[in-house]
Amino acid sequence: MDDQRAAAVLELSHRILTLKLLPRTGWLQRGMANVESIAEHSFAVASLALLVGDLLPDIDRGRLLAIALLHDMAEVLISDLPASARRFFGPGVKQQAERKALIELFDRLPQGEEYLELWTEYTEGSSREARLVKALDRLEILVQALAYERAGSRGLEDFWQDSDSGWSDEFPLVRLMVNDLLDERRRVLAA
Repeated sequence: MDDQRAAAVLELSHRILTLKLLPRTGWLQRGMANVESIAEHSFAVASLALLVGDLLPDIDRGRLLAIALLHDMAEVLISDLPASARRFFGPGVKQQAERKALIELFDRLPQGEEYLELWTEYTEGSSREARLVKALDRLEILVQALAYERAGSRGLEDFWQDSDSGWSDEFPLVRLMVNDLLDERRRVLAA
């Protein structure tokens, strides 16, 4: 039994390693070279979850970190689908594909059902932890966009379009961070 579990974990870990090689396609579509990988993005989101989550009341750190690590795990099989491609999908199609991918990935793990439930919690935003990870996922995109803009990239306005749309309002600390990023971006673009 332990041999089977060990084999299942190793198999999945080998598959997860592919996220280190898969680029975030939204950046590639802007003609950028040397863009972050899906794994780098996921690590940044998980790091933000740890740092921000510890500053907020009523956050279950273990649940928060698990959701952060799982939020893009399906991309092991379906890759990073940019918004330009997702607009051609019907409602829920991407989520259904991700769910099927995760079922396949977690099939041999004893805790696979629990992982799938945490991912579902994330997609539905049904817990404070899930909503925080969603907000931090978007925040990380802004952090990365600003890093690229500091390095001289331009034409990333669409990544900033919804930065004031209320997605961070549940978490005033995250809202403050978004505002700080917007202020810094104005300075970078004015220079």
